[in-house]
Parts: sequence; C-alpha cells; structure tokens
Amino acid sequence: MEEEKQHSAKQEASTKGVVYPSKVGLELLVPFILIFGIAIVLSFEKSSLIDVIVQFGLMFAFIALFFSISYEVTDEVLTVTTFFFIKKSILIKDITRIVESNNPLSSPAASLDRLEVYYGKYSGTIISPRDKMKFIEHLKRLSPSIQVDLKKKNKK
Repeated sequence: MEEEKQHSAKQEASTKGVVYPSKVGLELLVPFILIFGIAIVLSFEKSSLIDVIVQFGLMFAFIALFFSISYEVTDEVLTVTTFFFIKKSILIKDITRIVESNNPLSSPAASLDRLEVYYGKYSGTIISPRDKMKFIEHLKRLSPSIQVDLKKKNKK
C-alpha cells in the first residue's frame, strides 16, 4: 500500500507543470507607460471624466498583459499563456532548437531579452522567461535532442 502511494505521488509530480513567468523588460514597459501617460495628460482638458477613466482602464489592461505572460512546462507540453486565458501549446518532443534572440517582433514576450523556440518543420515562437537558464535546462532534461544556441556570456 505504501508503494502505491509513492507511485501515485511520483506520477502526480511528473504531470504537474512548472510555470516560468515572463521577464518584464523596462525597455518595453517604460516607453509604453510614458506614451499612455502623456496621451492621458494631454486629453485632460479636452476629454470628459469618462474618457479619462476609459484611457486609464486601457492603460492598466495593457500593463496587466505584460505581467500575465507565462510559460508552463509539463512532461510533454510547453504552454504559452498570454492575458491569463489565451494559450498556445507546443509538444516538447517537437521542439528542435532554442536560440537566444533580441528580435523586437510582436510576441508573447514582455522583454527584449528573448528566446526563439523552434518546433515542427518551420514553426517558431519568441518568449522571454525570467529565468532563461533554468527554463532551458528543464526542456533539455525532457528532450535532450533540443539544440541550444546562446550568446557566450550565458554559456556555462
């Protein structure tokens, strides 16, 4: 009976995912807040109170977007979550390569300190986990065939 409990606990631990929050880069957040802030200040005289409240609401919704991005790794799937409910799943066995990137393209990454994850034949997504090395090590443990291309300063 004790052996069954241990097996059940191991099985539960192996299916439970590890969540890696996105790194939030000031290089993206500060300009965004400044632009929104200036627009709100400039509209104080011309807008009604309702308009200003809507603008603040939109600004906070976009800021929440920055802090809602996360990446969950289970034994078989990498799930990219944006805005708490938009999810994209990638089979870990399909991941072929991870490349360090500063690509500014729009992506589920709240920082320019990014990783590009290639999967399938021609697919890829850009992400920015806060702890890149731990994230990469976790994926490599699950799928040792993943190739990793990092800049020299991050290599061990």
